[in-house]
Amino acid sequence: MSPLKSCGNAPRSSRSWTSSHTALVSTVMLSLSRFAFGSTAASAVVDVMATPMSTPLTETRRKRLTIDTISDNLKKMDYAVRGKIAIEADRIADELRSKEGSSKHPFDHIIYTNIGNPHAVQQKAITWPRQVMALLQLPDALGIDHPKVSELFPEDAIKRAREMKKALGGSGIGAYTHSKGVREFRQDVANFIENRDHAEKGSVDVENIFLTAGASEAITMLMSALVKDSNCGVMLPIPQYPLYSATLDLLGGHKVGYNLDEKSNWGLNMKELERSLAEAKAKGINMVGLVLINPGNPTGQVLSPDEVKDIVTFCAENNLVLLSDEVYQENIYREGDKFFSSRRAADELGLIKNDAIQLCSFHSVSKGVMGECGQRGGYVEMVGIDSEVNDCLYKLAASKLCSSAPGQAMVSLMCRGPSPGDASYESNTMEKKAVFEGLKERARLVSNGLDSIPGISCQPATGAMYCFPSIKMPPGAIKASNERGFSPDTLYALDLLQTTGICVVPASGFGQEEGRFGFRTTFLSPESKYVVDSIREHYEAFCSKYSN
Repeated sequence: MSPLKSCGNAPRSSRSWTSSHTALVSTVMLSLSRFAFGSTAASAVVDVMATPMSTPLTETRRKRLTIDTISDNLKKMDYAVRGKIAIEADRIADELRSKEGSSKHPFDHIIYTNIGNPHAVQQKAITWPRQVMALLQLPDALGIDHPKVSELFPEDAIKRAREMKKALGGSGIGAYTHSKGVREFRQDVANFIENRDHAEKGSVDVENIFLTAGASEAITMLMSALVKDSNCGVMLPIPQYPLYSATLDLLGGHKVGYNLDEKSNWGLNMKELERSLAEAKAKGINMVGLVLINPGNPTGQVLSPDEVKDIVTFCAENNLVLLSDEVYQENIYREGDKFFSSRRAADELGLIKNDAIQLCSFHSVSKGVMGECGQRGGYVEMVGIDSEVNDCLYKLAASKLCSSAPGQAMVSLMCRGPSPGDASYESNTMEKKAVFEGLKERARLVSNGLDSIPGISCQPATGAMYCFPSIKMPPGAIKASNERGFSPDTLYALDLLQTTGICVVPASGFGQEEGRFGFRTTFLSPESKYVVDSIREHYEAFCSKYSN
């Protein structure tokens, strides 16, 4: 019998590797090693071969990465928007796609109102940016250099695609870019900010702009730099977008909440800010930053210029880095309201000129009227940040190489669309207006509709994409949720989902005052009227079910 076959048939026990095997292999390895490396290296090889493995590979061993060994901060981290209710919604959606599962539920599809994802609920893409993106994706011979390209695309889209391909170095969007993003695209952002804020031309430095995978990546990047250790604290609005609390949990920092005033349409109260800061400092927390979300998420309020200036002044006086989340700046629906940026406030107060404020402002292609969530394009523009810190942030960005080139391109197109007189200007303007008017109407329909339901109270949605109503919770629901180990509004949201197919987010995932219960819903869906009517009918049944 062949020796190889003989070895192959040997028992695979952990003890089948005997001392004679070891001695034989050691002798062979010693001879080979002396021939190749000399006596010293040869002895080292023999020592290694002679050392038995601490745990044979065939023995059952405890896994290194388990729920017990994983980072405690990661386990603590919670992102409610895609939490328990959304996971259950996905499970039910899978069932509905099968013959057997579809008969289990009194509805035929899930209505996802839990997340601001416009295209997932039938919002149409704006044509012109997609035409430019198509030309960027196509090889030149099939796109910008095709002899019939003008028959398929408008001239301004072709011109812009040529310009952008040149900015990409001729390599297109399939290659890595500069880690901060394509310089010409960042210049579009700089010009956009200057025009929006009526700032001095050239006052926005492209080197203080990073193009990122949505605003979320930029927010995480800045918070990672800001939270040096576990004693650092960041002030968050309550309620707040869970990205902030989740990131702070992951970084091990302190979440220091300041409550928005629901009775005054989620307005800001400077005394509440001062109280929150003083209490945190009294506990020995090193306060390093403050998050402002304007327009609000999940609350939908729009701050006045004076309110924004109060916040900016508060941060400057207390040496807090201001993280200004402005991704809904196009989503303002109430007559007379206008978006007023934190950067403009700082500029008008003279804080930028005097280097008296540190401010990071975030924007994204995911919201507004574009709603291009899947493109993953966003930016951060920084004011008052030292060059050494900028270099460290560049190092962090470089460790990921760069953000998606298509996402960067979409940011450029968001910041600089067709100009008056261009072939696509009028059609682009009309499409954007149609999307905006649809959002405005549904904001009114949903907020007013929910507020009209007995037991539910909802402030007007004057901005963003959400309503954040409070609900009176029947006593039986509070008892049942305590028995099941989760919040009462989680019980409500789960019951709503399983009864109607409507997926909302429990308000507890955003933070709220003690004793308040509610949920967040978008008003993106074309089925918004059905959503309100279904919530009305369900809430009555829910209260009856848990009345005792």
